[in-house]
Parts: sequence; C-alpha cells; structure tokens
Amino acid sequence: MKPVERDLLILLHEERYNEQQIQFAVKQISEMLTVVETMEYLCAVMEVVDCNKSRVTSKRSVLEKVFARKTQRAFEFVVHKN
Repeated sequence: MKPVERDLLILLHEERYNEQQIQFAVKQISEMLTVVETMEYLCAVMEVVDCNKSRVTSKRSVLEKVFARKTQRAFEFVVHKN
C-alpha cells in the first residue's frame, strides 16, 4: 500500500525525545491510522441507525452511501458499536 501523506500535530516534551524517536512515533501513528481509515474497519465498528425506517444495519453498501452524502438525513445516525 502506498504511504499516505498527512499532517499530524504531536505535542512532546522536546528534552525527552530525540529526532529518531519522534520519527518512529510518527511512523507508528501513521500506520495505525492507515488501518483504521479503511472501509472494512468502519463496517466492522460502525452502524447506521435509521429511525425513519426503524432499521439498524452495518452493511457496507449502506455505510458507503451515508458517508458519500453531502447532507445528512433527519433521524439517521452513524454510531460506533462500542
């Protein structure tokens, strides 16, 4: 997978870490975010609650439609299963 370029803001005490430790931490955080930002992961941990249709689903197609919409529908919520 191609590495993703992103802007990260990490606050550290400068005297505690050297440049190599900081780069290692940034690499680890970037790798974690790469795993979390996939649609497969989102489908596993999120679900759509549609109060209009009295339906709760975590189907990939429904989640993709909800995330792709420019405006949200009334009484339709994306919630974390946790």
